[in-house]
Amino acid sequence: MTRPPFLFTLALVASLLSTTAVEAATSRLSPGFMKMEPRTRSLQICNNKGSREIAKEKEFSRLDRVVVDAMSNPAIESNVISGDGGAFRSKGQWHQFQFKCILAQDRLSATSFTYQIGDIIPEDQWERYGLWR
Repeated sequence: MTRPPFLFTLALVASLLSTTAVEAATSRLSPGFMKMEPRTRSLQICNNKGSREIAKEKEFSRLDRVVVDAMSNPAIESNVISGDGGAFRSKGQWHQFQFKCILAQDRLSATSFTYQIGDIIPEDQWERYGLWR
């Protein structure tokens, strides 16, 4: 019996591992999420990553919503989404923020989310931006 060449075996193992990693990542995502239009899905990924990152700040630990495209459309270039019209809700108040979200190559997760918090958005402007109580 002949053994397969080492490099072939190594390539096969690497292929199986990368396929398994992609399948594992996608299996955690709901079927509905995978059916979203790619731009919408990317924005949702950034909303989720932003929620986790901003909530790390003690002042905003009760954050319950992030909308990266609330006040303006963010710029999308390759795997980077950035903008200055994001909004998040914490303790019943909406706050504006600027952000930069870097997506993984497969665009099914975010590898980085940096932000700068701006002003509280006055309640009389919430309807204008589609924000809610």
